[in-house]
Amino acid sequence: MLLAHAAVVPAAAGAEATSESSKYWPQWRGPNWNGVAAHSDPPINWSETENIKWKTAVPGAGWATPIIWRDRIFLLSAIALDQEMPVPDVIPKGTPRINEHPHVIGSWKPQRFVILCIDRTNGEQLWMKTVHEAMPHQGHHRKGGFASASPMTDGRHVFSYFGSFGLYCHDFDGRLVWKKDPEPQAIEDSLGEGSSPALSGNTLVIVVDHELQSYVAAIDKRTGKELWRQDREETSNWSTPRIFTHEGRQQVVVNGKAVRCYDLATGELLWQCRGQSEGAIPMPAVGHGMVFATSGYAKDTLHAIVLGQRGDLSESNSIRWSLDRGTPYVPCPMLWGDEIYLLEDRSFFSCLAAVDGTQHYLKHRLPGVLNFSASPVGAADRIYLLSEEGRMVVLQRGKEINVLAVNQLDETFHASPAIVGNEMYLRGDKHLYCLANER
Repeated sequence: MLLAHAAVVPAAAGAEATSESSKYWPQWRGPNWNGVAAHSDPPINWSETENIKWKTAVPGAGWATPIIWRDRIFLLSAIALDQEMPVPDVIPKGTPRINEHPHVIGSWKPQRFVILCIDRTNGEQLWMKTVHEAMPHQGHHRKGGFASASPMTDGRHVFSYFGSFGLYCHDFDGRLVWKKDPEPQAIEDSLGEGSSPALSGNTLVIVVDHELQSYVAAIDKRTGKELWRQDREETSNWSTPRIFTHEGRQQVVVNGKAVRCYDLATGELLWQCRGQSEGAIPMPAVGHGMVFATSGYAKDTLHAIVLGQRGDLSESNSIRWSLDRGTPYVPCPMLWGDEIYLLEDRSFFSCLAAVDGTQHYLKHRLPGVLNFSASPVGAADRIYLLSEEGRMVVLQRGKEINVLAVNQLDETFHASPAIVGNEMYLRGDKHLYCLANER
């Protein structure tokens, strides 16, 4: 079902950061898709009593990155309703790999899916819009939730994706422009949904990898109309598509058991490269004429795939270099200049040369026994690693490990940080924090 208003969304930011969008955090992984805020200088040290500009309570639960444009912050959340509703029977009988999982919640309540707009200057809520109320047909992993995809903005509108529960376009005052209701997803073992959309120009891209027919689709951001759809030979993945331009052609690369690259305008499959593990989560990085795809569920893998070729590139010379240890399962690789940084889920961090895989340091143990779901972010030649336990390790960027600080906040964190100007924004399980140096 598609609801379109007469208003049309104008063209704005593309795949790479414009001069305006580079100042903010308009999407998952920031203005240039790599987690780096090039012109920012956030604090190095903080605590619950130091360098907190404001801290505001957030209703419900959500593990998505806060999205920021000018003086506005946008968050997605799912608020449990205190009522009883039956679990919808929408997954066909006999669907494979829908089993009981020890780390999945066994019961849940109906959810109110909301978009929140928060004043960046003081943390006050400007508006909250309910987009849908429903009983989810599946649960989620205990480290996930019902609102795990990050929204995005082109500077005039906010695009919010709740997977099975809809894709929405609102203006900055919270007025609905259009909505699109996709079919319910059948995620392996009820582990939950979590792939964020990607945007370039007027084209919005979503990936639905699940236990039924998986696909990638392009949608006109102005109307919500589907432009093209390509079926995928994949089961459940949680990776966000990465849009980029190579040799004048806009393309979108998607992680999975096979890394696949599509023409953004037509959906044509340009190439694929097998060899990743199933259940892919990290979004690929792009730079130096290569795609860097990582996975870490059943096996550790990193493939540096040279762009410009067509067809099946598996086990070919198009794989410039690869790695079979020290790769992340959940956090994204961070390509920053000539180095690629890899954060494992449990306390290890690596730095390699992007062009040839030279190991500057591999599997360096970080201070403490830490677990990571958030992806690395960077600014002012510093790398920030936020653990689930609220401990943030701050490193000096470079070929040698240099710990600058270890900071602690008293919440649980799964969402990746956002950086704008001299401020850092962290979404915990109860609050949104704005960190800034005290004057």
